[in-house]
Amino acid sequence: MKRTYQHRGHTLHVSVETVCHTRKGAAALDHVALLLISSDETMPFASLRIDRVAGRPFASEAEALMGGYSVGCSIVDKLVVDGEWTMANIANGAL
Repeated sequence: MKRTYQHRGHTLHVSVETVCHTRKGAAALDHVALLLISSDETMPFASLRIDRVAGRPFASEAEALMGGYSVGCSIVDKLVVDGEWTMANIANGAL
């Protein structure tokens, strides 16, 4: 499963990888979100593998997809806010 989202001028590419393993002698499936963040399609600047949120593995593909999207939005929000703070301080001569 793959999705592409736009958030605050950045592109979030989220895909899901399913991992099969044994847990207490039984087969189990966990899902991992693969996140690629870019501001230009040719220049990705972050690539992350997200296997847990709140200490738990993702139970479904949809949960992993939304978890990857949420983490991506949080990262972009932090970058945009920090960038605006930095630009405001540069404009005011504080740096």
